[in-house]
Amino acid sequence: MKKTFREYHQYTDKEFKSLWKNCLFVFDTNTLLNMYRYSRKTVDDYFKVLEKLKKKKQLWIPYQVGYEFYENRINVISEYEKSYDEMLEILECTKKDIENKYKDHPFLDLKDINTRITKGLSSAEVAIKQAKDNHPNWLVKDDVLEKINILFDGSLGAEYSKEEIDKIKKEGVTRYSNKTPPGFKDIKKDDSKKYGDLILWFQIIDKAKESKKPIIFISGDVKEDWWLEKNGKRLMPLPQLKKELCEKADVDFHIYTADRFLKLSESDENKIDEKTIKEVRKIRELEEKKINLKRKNFNINREHNLIKRGQYYFSPHLFDELENQFLGIIDSQGDISYRKELSHFYYRFKELRNRSVHGEFSKKSSSRIYHELEQIYQFLSNFIRSRELSPNTSKKIKVFLRTLKELTHELEMMYQYGNTY
Repeated sequence: MKKTFREYHQYTDKEFKSLWKNCLFVFDTNTLLNMYRYSRKTVDDYFKVLEKLKKKKQLWIPYQVGYEFYENRINVISEYEKSYDEMLEILECTKKDIENKYKDHPFLDLKDINTRITKGLSSAEVAIKQAKDNHPNWLVKDDVLEKINILFDGSLGAEYSKEEIDKIKKEGVTRYSNKTPPGFKDIKKDDSKKYGDLILWFQIIDKAKESKKPIIFISGDVKEDWWLEKNGKRLMPLPQLKKELCEKADVDFHIYTADRFLKLSESDENKIDEKTIKEVRKIRELEEKKINLKRKNFNINREHNLIKRGQYYFSPHLFDELENQFLGIIDSQGDISYRKELSHFYYRFKELRNRSVHGEFSKKSSSRIYHELEQIYQFLSNFIRSRELSPNTSKKIKVFLRTLKELTHELEMMYQYGNTY
């Protein structure tokens, strides 16, 4: 069975070593753009690893990655240059806010307070201004760009023709409607960006066919159309991706985050400073939070606009998140009787999810589902108070209850505005 369903199996240590030794390391756009977000030492350590891979002819990027890198490079550079001025502005606004809000405070000498605040903040302002002055002026002289150009000289994929791009977009319509990875999570983007991941993926497949080498993809993408996740933990690439690359190119496929890649690239002759790996991990996590927040805000704004137009449909993202959280609660519970009790309500929740996402919505149906979810909320609230639960289970239930409140808030909005979808 393992041979037939190889895409569902993790690699053994022996298979990983063989994969690492014989593969092409392919980097996505975010991993390259993050070079502008790391400290100079971290960048130097990272490039040393990449230079060794280049000597072994194991380094390559698709044309799509190079294109997206150049398209976004100036925005990333500007983002960090702008951050210094934003911090100084926050400090200045803080002083003004205190002065305006508490100017008539009867028990404070506001003049003395302002003097103390100005004195206390002045050293911070000096440090921020110095950091700004010392920040690399990459728009004038870009050493990061120079190094990336040298690294990937001769290791860059070919550009697709307009006919090839049109063909991929046409296939993408079917793939996205069937949720075939990668890229289907970008379906809401405009046409110029919607198929970027799919184009990148097809370019990887073409390279794998040509080179006959397995692919290790170093990626900062957090979407679930690349990763197989369980309880928020990334386990491996989606089996569909592994299967497709195997069927079309007869090679294996794996994904690493940048920090995991650096950690595994260590050897007796090639030690990497732990601070470097920690910084790469920290930047990845910060970027993931920013991306997830941006996507969440996009969904919220989109749904509010649909409400105004009377076209609101129920979005499944909170239901899907809750379903994963509920499964995590059940998995963490060792008591069989508790698991049975929880499972009963899980299946009630699952039925509500299917009815909500796939059925027609109206004021009446949103009200009914709202009250049923409230019953589940009350059950879990009582469950956590009346049972002897592990701290881990209690924590997971509290997280679930907070997310459930977000969902019931959505339903309240639907009930208030109605639904004509």
